[in-house]
Amino acid sequence: MCDTNTRPLKRQRTLSISASSTPRSSSLTPPPNSQTPALRPLPPAILLLALPGLLALPPTHPDFGFSLFLSLRSLRQCLALPALAPDIESHAWTSLAEVGIRVMESGFCSQEGGCDWAVGIHAEVEKALSKGLLITQKHPSLRQLRHHLSLLHAHFAFTFPSSSTSPKFARAILRRLIASFVSSDPPGTVYAAHLALITQINTLPPSSNGAANNSPASIGAPALQATLTAIDALITLARKNHHPRIIALAHVIRLRILLRASAWAQVGAALDTAEAVLGLMFNKDGKVKNDKGHINAMADAKQDDDALPRWNSITVHDVNALSREYSQVCITSNSNVEPKQEEEIVQSDPAHASLVIHTLLSGTIFFTFSGNIRAAEQRLVALHEIVDSGALEGFKDGIVQIPLSPHPPLAVHTTHPLILLPLTFLVSATAKRDPVGRNPKRRLWAEAAITILSTARKDIELPLWASLADRDEIIQRTIRITADLLCELVAISIQRSEFDAAETHLNALLTLTHTHDLFHSYSARITLHAAHLAHGLGDTEHAGVCYRVAKSIDDECNAGAGYVGAAACAGEALLRIGLCAQARDHGQSSSITTNEDASGDKSDWLDAETHALATSAIQRCHGMGGTLEAVGKVVQAAVAGARGEIVGAKSHLKSALSLSTSAGENHLRALLLAQVGAHYLHTAPAHAMETLAVCETLGAGMGAKQKDVDGLKGKGEGKENDTDGGDGPIGNAPLRLWVGERFLEIFKRANKPHRVAKQEVYNAMYRGAVEGMVGRARWPSAVQSGCHSDERGPADGEDVKMQNLDPYQDVEM
Repeated sequence: MCDTNTRPLKRQRTLSISASSTPRSSSLTPPPNSQTPALRPLPPAILLLALPGLLALPPTHPDFGFSLFLSLRSLRQCLALPALAPDIESHAWTSLAEVGIRVMESGFCSQEGGCDWAVGIHAEVEKALSKGLLITQKHPSLRQLRHHLSLLHAHFAFTFPSSSTSPKFARAILRRLIASFVSSDPPGTVYAAHLALITQINTLPPSSNGAANNSPASIGAPALQATLTAIDALITLARKNHHPRIIALAHVIRLRILLRASAWAQVGAALDTAEAVLGLMFNKDGKVKNDKGHINAMADAKQDDDALPRWNSITVHDVNALSREYSQVCITSNSNVEPKQEEEIVQSDPAHASLVIHTLLSGTIFFTFSGNIRAAEQRLVALHEIVDSGALEGFKDGIVQIPLSPHPPLAVHTTHPLILLPLTFLVSATAKRDPVGRNPKRRLWAEAAITILSTARKDIELPLWASLADRDEIIQRTIRITADLLCELVAISIQRSEFDAAETHLNALLTLTHTHDLFHSYSARITLHAAHLAHGLGDTEHAGVCYRVAKSIDDECNAGAGYVGAAACAGEALLRIGLCAQARDHGQSSSITTNEDASGDKSDWLDAETHALATSAIQRCHGMGGTLEAVGKVVQAAVAGARGEIVGAKSHLKSALSLSTSAGENHLRALLLAQVGAHYLHTAPAHAMETLAVCETLGAGMGAKQKDVDGLKGKGEGKENDTDGGDGPIGNAPLRLWVGERFLEIFKRANKPHRVAKQEVYNAMYRGAVEGMVGRARWPSAVQSGCHSDERGPADGEDVKMQNLDPYQDVEM
């Protein structure tokens, strides 16, 4: 028989089973003979002291205030326990001071909107600091904690001054602390004390209510000298300890302080030193080599005004070749930053990346101010390469660690990435001075930065020890950057005669500054923009009032040495000179009193008040950077021209043309070329034609529209509507009308009837655009009605360039 059972056979047991009370062991239970160590409960003091670290939350967390409340409660109960050990008690007092300072900085103890649990925290923090310092002084083993308490005490005294504390007292604490260091102290603590002293000397004391002082202001000469002395001490110490990163940090801090103090004479050397320490190498700044050798625009512009040699006449080479050398469109990156090596260093060392970014930002700002577009462009290209490589991801919370092997690293609070990214775009928009083209980069960068700021994430990544004041400071800075970007958009819109866009951006700027209580800080700039807008629209009366108001506001804030005040003074001077010239041309000499007594020359058609205003503008523009230096030369040329000093006027125009060309200021350069052409209109008509042709091309480019709109190219539906005062693609209509009238005069004298007829048609079109633009502010409907449709002109969208219409380029007289 066969067995039908399909179950597998069981293995037989070979060991006998005996009853046992011992439980079975497993991998999750210890063997029976092992003894489990009994867990002892933490002492209440240790547990209460550790709670603040466990409860710590960033200021962006919704329970941030509740965590501070619980931390204060636990520390108070810890300190209420009897017979505390000295180390535990000192750490408890230190933690109480730290949490209390965060509570005060976050505004929980303010009179308006404060919390009941934070009442009296100021006195509690003072008591905690004094108690902790007293304990640590009695116990040498707590020396490191004593240094930390001293830093906290200095920060508390500086941030929250009272009858017993002040910023001067805080700096005294830091100086005593620095003098007490010995060689065995950790270098990170020593460097932290030096950096705290530099920060407090260079920072204006906060207001009495403890709010952060967010309005930027330059420090005085004594504070600047004391800051530089403190930086030199830090550099000497870092060299002694062989810490190159600290040396680089000190040089970058020196550069930023000099830049903030507008000490332009020292910024150049500080920038060279910082770039050399960080390994950044660029071509020689500002010098461009051409067929005549090296040309230095700034040195050429600073020649003696009294010496007027004959070779000061502007040549065709100055008009064309020099413009190609400095053209922003044709600039290529000649940066010699070692790409592979620097990229590896940047990606592996966030501290180095932060220092490089700040140095490149400062260098771009300095060379833009100095009017050296080539040097600024090189640093701008390197800056975007580093930012695009993801360097900002290395310090998302704004904290970088500087290694100090074998000691603990030094944590440095740097500019937050949420500020650095839009700031890079703002500096790019400021450095791109050229308004010519279909989509100028100045507007492109500004619009991109505003888009980034509007779509930025709401949660700001901050360290756990940060407060609400740190978060509010980041938000405040982003708002200020937005306001600066709107100023750039207003300026580029006015330069391109896009007056509807200028008014839109100006209204947005007014709304932003009023909403966030920043109008006082931006009132001078806003008024200056309003003056430029009114000046561009031909409203001379309103422009003159705005110029005077802007100058008065800026002089009140900057003691007559501000950039906005100098620009407003120069604008008013040029406006009055233009009105005097217009009155003289129209034969209205009865309303303008000439300055015969002052100059002794009857040909001087400027009145004494205009002469005084022009003299003030020339003095204020001197030393204010490449652009304003060129504007001052323009005023000098206008005054010399009014006196009949042709050679002197040509000399000043040549200097201004060199400065504006090297700075990439094509808007100012177009005005200069128009003045140059006027000087050669009768003596050298062929040269005047070439100069005016370049001027007319620039005028046409300041208003060119994009070809591709909504994805349609070359179609009628893709053309933009005429919304800027009816000028459409004309660009700068007043400038092109003035140039067209000069062309018409040359053609009539050259007996070219066919060119005269064409020129009259185009001049009629320009004149209609100017009349519509002038009447736009009061009667906007008249601009849109096409009241000049009876004039026969070019087809819509045709780019009118007068120098290309005549097959005969020469003009024979």
